[in-house]
Formats: sequence, structure tokens, C-alpha cells
Amino acid sequence: MIKAAVLGKPVSHSLSPFVHGQIYQKLGLEFSYERIEHDEVSAIAFIQDAIASGEWNGFSLTMPLKEVVFALELPCDSYSISAHSVNTITGGRGYNTDVSGMVRVLEELSVSLRKIAIIGSGATARSALVALGQLSGRGETIGAVEIFRRSSRRDALLQKASRIQLTFHGLDQTWNRSDYDLVISTIPTSAQTNISVKLQGYEGTLLDVTYSPWPSTFAGVVKGRVISGLPLLVAQAVDQAALFTGLDFDRDAMYQEMKISTAREASK
Repeated sequence: MIKAAVLGKPVSHSLSPFVHGQIYQKLGLEFSYERIEHDEVSAIAFIQDAIASGEWNGFSLTMPLKEVVFALELPCDSYSISAHSVNTITGGRGYNTDVSGMVRVLEELSVSLRKIAIIGSGATARSALVALGQLSGRGETIGAVEIFRRSSRRDALLQKASRIQLTFHGLDQTWNRSDYDLVISTIPTSAQTNISVKLQGYEGTLLDVTYSPWPSTFAGVVKGRVISGLPLLVAQAVDQAALFTGLDFDRDAMYQEMKISTAREASK
């Protein structure tokens, strides 16, 4: 039996239990997958006790817990170290499936990566940069990447995560939205209102990693193609499930199937 949970605060909106549940049912496995609310302080003791108990197959970590593993000093995979972000714990180790999930989503979009804007400077922004580096290593042409963020506090971590030279801007800085083939927003919709005018009428591709509530503020003002965070949620969950179960299944096929069922669930 698979015993797992998503940890974070808040987690009441999370569709991770649905996605993981659908995957385990498809694999013919008995499972328990919960939502458990923890902040950065309470999560540390909970995770330590859970690892010591040996009763859990793994945890999915959402905000604000994607850096908490480093306080636990667990061994981590290379994606986690590069992004300074962990979204998966299993077998007493930390992993980052946001990176592999982002690679899958960006490949599926088939969008030009000539010029990219990333809004935000947190864990998901850094995972996006690592993913772009992976695509570059596979022969994709990655052009200029510009970061729009509230403060410069995390610039060093962002630069460490990127194989590509970055240009940094303040969120209040004027920018020409028509310059960008792709905009990746990693900030919650609650933080989008005051700067949504910057994307008003944008005709390129917007990947907004939020999915609840939807449509986001940004999604409501652009004219171009909009992709919510649901494909990323599903893609990273499929890779998590492979880690939690230890099973070698067709991840591409599972991703496509779960993406459809999750979109239906989110629309209810």
C-alpha cells in the first residue's frame, strides 16, 4: 500500500490527492494520500518523525516548504541542489520533480524560447531556470531570459540555478510585453493584481503556474495562448508517483491520461 501526503500551507485547494489517487488506481495499487497542513516550523519535526517511523512512502511539498528539506540536511538530487528547491521526499532523500515536469510541459508547448520573461524569484522560478538549462543541453535554442521580481534578495540563487545569462528587473519596471515569446508567471494570483496591467493585451504564450483560483488575474488580461499550472501539477506528480512506488511505468502515457482527467476535475 502507498501511504503519502502533500504538505504545505495552505493545502486545502491542492489537487495533488486527486492526481496521485488517479495514478495509483491506474497502477492497481491500494493507497492513502492526504492533505496535511504544515508551515516551515512544524513541518521539520513532522518530516523527521515520519522518516524515522518508516511508515510513509513519500511527501509532496508545496509552498512554503520547498526549502525546508535543507534544514533537515537530507541528501538531495542534482535538480534540488541546482534549484535550491525540493518538492518531493521519499526514502529519506529530497528530489525536485518540478524541473522534470517543467521540461515536459515546455517541450509539449512547442513555443519559441528566443526571449523569455519569468515573473517571480522563488522556488518555482528557479526550477523553471533549471528546466530551461536542461532544454538547452538537449539542443533547444534558449535566448534571453529576464527575471521580474519584487526584490534582489534571491538573485544569487536564481543565477546559480541558470545556465543562461539572466537580466534582472523590478516588478515595477516598465517593460515591452511584445518582446517576449513566453512569459512564465510563478507568483500567486493574489499577487498579480497590481502588475496585471503589464500583461494587458500580451499576445505571446503565458504559462501561469497557478491553477486555483482559475482563471488567474494574468490569464484574464492577455490575448495570447494561456496555459495554467495544471499540466505542471500533473507532470511533476507522475514523476513523484514513480519515485513513491518504485515502478517503471509509461510516464508519457500516464501524463496524457491524467492531464485530461485532472482538467475535468478542476472544471467542476
